[in-house]
Amino acid sequence: MSPKKVVVTGGSGRVGRYVLDELARAFDVRNADLAPAAAGPNGRPPANVEYMATDVMDLDEVRAALKGADAVVHLAAIDYDWKAAPEKYIRVNTLGTWNVLQAAEENGLEKVVLCSSISACGLSEMRPDWTPQYLQVDEDHEIRPVQAYSLSKQIMENMGQAVSRGSGMSVICIRPLAVVLPEALTEFTEFIDNPELRWLFYYIEASDLARAFRAAVEAEGLGFDTFFISADDTCHPEPTLDWYPRVIGGNVPQHDAALFQNNPRASIFSSARAKEKLGWAPTSNFLHLRAAQGHPLPETAAP
Repeated sequence: MSPKKVVVTGGSGRVGRYVLDELARAFDVRNADLAPAAAGPNGRPPANVEYMATDVMDLDEVRAALKGADAVVHLAAIDYDWKAAPEKYIRVNTLGTWNVLQAAEENGLEKVVLCSSISACGLSEMRPDWTPQYLQVDEDHEIRPVQAYSLSKQIMENMGQAVSRGSGMSVICIRPLAVVLPEALTEFTEFIDNPELRWLFYYIEASDLARAFRAAVEAEGLGFDTFFISADDTCHPEPTLDWYPRVIGGNVPQHDAALFQNNPRASIFSSARAKEKLGWAPTSNFLHLRAAQGHPLPETAAP
């Protein structure tokens, strides 16, 4: 049977509100956060779920928040966009995760779903010495993070694997790509339209990501596993194999030619494992997203 009582840490955050909405469709949900969820930027009220004031840095508060639950989705963390001090990423993201894992095991939860990040692999850091070794990048690709935020996500995954190995509890690590929220699409398009930008043009739409968290909660028969959650396309208007050597430099790495022939704008990152094991699939097309909100392509783009 799928878990019935699901706790979401950090449910009041930008992504958390979408996850609460999605999980509330199927489960009895408790939002464990420092403050209740507020109405979204579009004025839509937050999901009608139970709220419990919780600081994930306080183990006793986490124990109380997880009491009676079947599963927990752990979103509470210091996000990369906050530009925090390195030691804060390490302290909050790793200790907060440990507290959730320990409290979950003590409370006999069936499942923990951790919000990791694309950053865990280190490719988001855009270091000249660390670029994709093959396309599409999947969960078997080597990881080499060096920045504190990225390292905190790698440590989270390592802790999750250790706890799952030792307890038998299911621990699933979700690695979202850059999350595109409808209310932030203008800011995001301004970022990606910069002709000087050196980036891998990855993204995931917020409601698609929320469905991935629900799929992870509902999945059965998984011990420990890690999943990239990516749109099928990039947010760049040109074919991926055309812009890649120009933007990243060098030759296009070893790649699945048939995949990029069938989908010329295919993402750098693969969601094949999530599709296979979680029964999840993305629904967005970035060119449609920006057109629907009136964001024309830059004049230099050649879709």
